[in-house]
Amino acid sequence: MWKPSFPPACVGGATNELFPQHSKTRKTSGTNVPELPKRPHFRYIPEHCSSMQRTPPALPQPRSGGLLMQETMRWNYRAFDGTPYGYVSQREERRGSQSPSVKHKLLPHFHGDDVPGIPGTLPGTSRIFGSETLKSRSNPVFVTGTEKCAYALQGLGLQAITSLGRHDQVHLADWALLAKASEIYLLIDDHDNGSKYAQGVYQSLRPLLTETKIYTLECAKIDSSNVCSYLKTFPELAGWNELESLTAHPQRDKIASRLSLGIKGNREPIPPNWKFIITRNNHKLITANDFCNLKLPPRQLLLSPWLAEGSINMIFADRGIGKTFFCLSAAIAIANGEDFVSYTAPVAAPVLYLDGEMQATAMQERFRALGGTNTKAPLYIYTPDVQDQDSGTPDLGEDAGRNDINSLIEQVAPKVVFIDNISTFVRTGNENEADSWAPVQEWLVQLRKRGIAIVLVHHANKEGKQRGSHKKEDVMDVVIQLKRPDDYISGEDATRMLVKYTKARHLEAKNTRDMEATLCNDEGKLIWAYADGDPSYALCTELLKSKALSYAEIAEELSVSKSTVHRWKKKAQGEGII
Repeated sequence: MWKPSFPPACVGGATNELFPQHSKTRKTSGTNVPELPKRPHFRYIPEHCSSMQRTPPALPQPRSGGLLMQETMRWNYRAFDGTPYGYVSQREERRGSQSPSVKHKLLPHFHGDDVPGIPGTLPGTSRIFGSETLKSRSNPVFVTGTEKCAYALQGLGLQAITSLGRHDQVHLADWALLAKASEIYLLIDDHDNGSKYAQGVYQSLRPLLTETKIYTLECAKIDSSNVCSYLKTFPELAGWNELESLTAHPQRDKIASRLSLGIKGNREPIPPNWKFIITRNNHKLITANDFCNLKLPPRQLLLSPWLAEGSINMIFADRGIGKTFFCLSAAIAIANGEDFVSYTAPVAAPVLYLDGEMQATAMQERFRALGGTNTKAPLYIYTPDVQDQDSGTPDLGEDAGRNDINSLIEQVAPKVVFIDNISTFVRTGNENEADSWAPVQEWLVQLRKRGIAIVLVHHANKEGKQRGSHKKEDVMDVVIQLKRPDDYISGEDATRMLVKYTKARHLEAKNTRDMEATLCNDEGKLIWAYADGDPSYALCTELLKSKALSYAEIAEELSVSKSTVHRWKKKAQGEGII
């Protein structure tokens, strides 16, 4: 097995003193700190200089929770000429010299003494580890998430750097030294902060780069947690201790070549979602090219073809048409992953149904009759009668009401929320004024961002349109109107309705045809039947084409008015049927 040896110390090198006496100093708040040299782009020192030193055994070690803190590694932060700025110390907690490590701890030392910490005034130029390894603009630069990985690559003769602190301190480093690099590789460790760190580096580099090519490599895609664990898969590094230098490894060049090929073979361009331009107010912009390349989650259908995850929808009808029956049946179908009229729920999904006006006993009877007593996925019901006496129905027109519903949503995690109806759940403001709807609309959009679908149930006005301001429909994906068929006979017919799309964003024309739905009572069970299109309209067009009956006779045959026959004729002519 290969035994590593350590290179000789470089300028200002392996010494117990963080700031050698021969270095220039200046006074700051009564403390001697080194004079920070100016750093032009790609000014380098000789290759033999090292950024790391093994810990002298004589150093006093602190304790943590009564456990001995043993320093096992020290990574020095240096200027281009080798002048040290400070160091990061890796320590292990041990219960004694023979005990295994309890945990590792990294301690930064940048105060100019043995007290750990990072001064708030530390310049960004002092926050880059490995800047002295940069020797050529034509060779790639590798940015890692830790000093350990950067040091391993440096030992292979590669240009590798990282920055001080966690992902939330990336912006404090001065990345201008990479402004004229030809290629930069951001090596992303396999954890959440690894991606955040790499993305932070990119955001810092972005305004500085003009012609530089920049790539990413997700270590998870090469079955490794970081580049060090990837190196350990090489047969030449079997048994390698990640803290040991690779500078003197007999097959260093071969390892470096294989590593470079592996990185370049798995590299990817900067993800489009990193390329947002973010304003001071946290608003985001993105170019059309990058937007089209965003990996957005597919729109999964909850009830095909019209109800998709994250969609905002409305079903409206006049009183007594059967909109609550219709919506309850849709909710049950989604919770069971089954068909409802011509719609299909591909999988069972959790549903939250907010009822604001019905008696609990009536709601219970309807659920039982519609077969909603044993759903595959949970169907949660909010209804006023089961609430405490001092608990009112939430008002979505107010912040408190929206927060109340948010709490329900967070607790049960539904895929779709039915709000039955707007009048009972949005009581603040005037429904005819667009401004009154604005806060509700913003709330709906926020739910959409979370992938939660919304179905708003609403009343129709005297003209047959949804009641109140038309602004409600601005963000709607689908608006469905339920209305009586023209040949409906009140008091004689079963619950029968014509289902019409008045807005159908994203839907193909073939999926937006009218449908007649009928709810029949079969020995106490409510069962839906349906027919595509309006049957009366279809029969009318056939009679008009046959010319066997007059308009008055057709009206009598279909139990509609003569004006309806004329209207249907005009519609059929527009559709090219007659």
